[in-house]
Amino acid sequence: MKNDLERIADPATPLNAAYALCSATVPNGLFTAMRFHPAEMEVERLYSTMSDIYPVSGRKPKRDTPWGEKVLTRKEVNIGFGPADIAWAFSDYETILGLGLEAVLNIPVVTDGQILGTINYLRKAPSFTEGEVVAAQACAHALALRKDLGRTNSH
Repeated sequence: MKNDLERIADPATPLNAAYALCSATVPNGLFTAMRFHPAEMEVERLYSTMSDIYPVSGRKPKRDTPWGEKVLTRKEVNIGFGPADIAWAFSDYETILGLGLEAVLNIPVVTDGQILGTINYLRKAPSFTEGEVVAAQACAHALALRKDLGRTNSH
């Protein structure tokens, strides 16, 4: 994994390749990378492994939401399992649950105390493990070292 983390952090690695490495680090059914727009309190999708359902450039408003407060303001990891946790985190929970995705892991990407965005893993059972949380956090840290979550194309 160390070599993958070095590749993720390396600015010479195309961002889509870095995101693909993050996706491969933790088993998932859907992986997205989002850029945070603090003035609008919105997240913008930069990468998606399901671009037909969750296209790149899609935006989600997060102002005055518990998820936005937890992940974007307090910069905390969000981990959950089951319909209630999915509904708590996502306004489009019916689509997510309709895909059979019940486990969620949202990791803030933070540099110099500022949140750049999030990387997000969803899957069917089981819930994410502590080891998977640590691996995803390592990916987020490697992405933060780049200080660039610019626009990219989908997977």
